[in-house]
Amino acid sequence: MPYSTLKHKMILVLAATVAGVLSAPVQVHAEKPQAKQEKITPPLEFYDTDEDGYVSAEEAASQKMPARTFESLDVDRDGRLNKDEFGEAPPMRLKEEISR
Repeated sequence: MPYSTLKHKMILVLAATVAGVLSAPVQVHAEKPQAKQEKITPPLEFYDTDEDGYVSAEEAASQKMPARTFESLDVDRDGRLNKDEFGEAPPMRLKEEISR
């Protein structure tokens, strides 16, 4: 194959490659850091501030547990959560910014 034909084919391949790269979508806005969400279940001791082994509605409210959640967990309807009832609490979501 003559050198000029090989050179011409290489130029065509290079041009096609450049055209493909230039036609790719371009991101024009900066990405926001993604929030990493981690789920945890805080220990009973976190809520049981008077250390009596139970979580009262007041203790739960002081830790920002919604009243509706407290009521749904209080199976025996005694106005406090024991260890078993508290163990059924759904995990809380924590958000943490990921720095780039």
